Amino acid sequence: MATATKPKIQRPQVAVPDASVAPAVPGPLIGEPLAAEFLTEPNSPFPDGYSIAKERAFLAKDIEAGLAEKESGRLYDRYIELLDREDRLESMRRRYEDKMGADHETTAEEVTGMRQIGRLVDEEVDQLQVHTLEAYRLFLGRRREPGTEAAPIIGGKKMGSVLRSLWLMTGRDNPYADWALVRHEHAMREVQGRLKREIDAAQAILDKQQRRGLSLSIVRSENPMVLNLGFRSPYGYGVVHMVSEYDWFIRLMKTMERKSLRTDDEVRKVVSEMNRLIRRIWNETSRFDRWLGQEEIKDLCRSDFAEGVPEDASKRAQFAVEVFGPVPADVFTCAIKPTHSRRHLRVSPEERKFLAHMGRQLAKAEAAAADGDAEAHSAAGAAGTAGADAADRASPQH
Repeated sequence: MATATKPKIQRPQVAVPDASVAPAVPGPLIGEPLAAEFLTEPNSPFPDGYSIAKERAFLAKDIEAGLAEKESGRLYDRYIELLDREDRLESMRRRYEDKMGADHETTAEEVTGMRQIGRLVDEEVDQLQVHTLEAYRLFLGRRREPGTEAAPIIGGKKMGSVLRSLWLMTGRDNPYADWALVRHEHAMREVQGRLKREIDAAQAILDKQQRRGLSLSIVRSENPMVLNLGFRSPYGYGVVHMVSEYDWFIRLMKTMERKSLRTDDEVRKVVSEMNRLIRRIWNETSRFDRWLGQEEIKDLCRSDFAEGVPEDASKRAQFAVEVFGPVPADVFTCAIKPTHSRRHLRVSPEERKFLAHMGRQLAKAEAAAADGDAEAHSAAGAAGTAGADAADRASPQH
């Protein structure tokens, strides 16, 4: 009986890949989307780092040339992606605002509570106790006496209103209000330093007497006045601190005079100098408020100084420069700013770019003005030297 033999199976030969040759990457199938192309940034709101600002800047020229009407091509796909990302960002912002920035787990009732929570109020009435007539007059001020040419004297109460007005103007991004407050703060630090030096000197004299065995009491009012304070800005309370320090300064000066540690003329002189310094500063700050509050300029803001602004904005900027001169570059760019301000803290990239541009322009103008002053002083000095030489040559001795 014949035995059947199994046919041999031909196994396919498998080629061993050469490790030195990189495998070919297959191209995309028909209809398969291409890999996304976009620019990224570190602080992107999207997980993949997509940058709306960079993409819009990259596509700006093509969009202006009519990219939206082409409806095909890689750039068109990127343009559609840009529009989609902008819509998604707007939705994210709306959800953020609806919850007032609270965590995702926050309930609607909790968000409503955030909107309904009351503002902070003082538990009690703020008060200032004043012992001297000089400090009381400094706080109240004095209006012009009828029938006389005597100038009115601005008081601390009025000064609080002036400073509040300037403080509110900072909320409208008024650079001159910032400048006025910066100037005021710098000048008042000078007053505080002067008061401290005089107080420390008087206290040292009294302490010296006490070490010698002579204990002298500091004069006080037998019926001090208590002032109820209702200031609605931080700067009003800055005025109160200064008036309180001034009151203590006057008490020490009166003590020194009464206890024969200083002469009447010495005390009168130092008090008069302090009064003139404070009034000069307050008058200068009040001048800013008086002009900035006028109808023609009350809406002034930093954007009024940009190029191509409407005529009314350009006139406001020109009016301010004519009255006060240009704002210092560091103040305009907010590199130097008041201690207290209502200006919004979030600055857009466009605003930041504008501030940087204006800062460079103002810095150049300041440098040019400084160079001009230096040349003028040099020319004046040379002219004076030449005049002196001519006078020497014309003198009888020559």
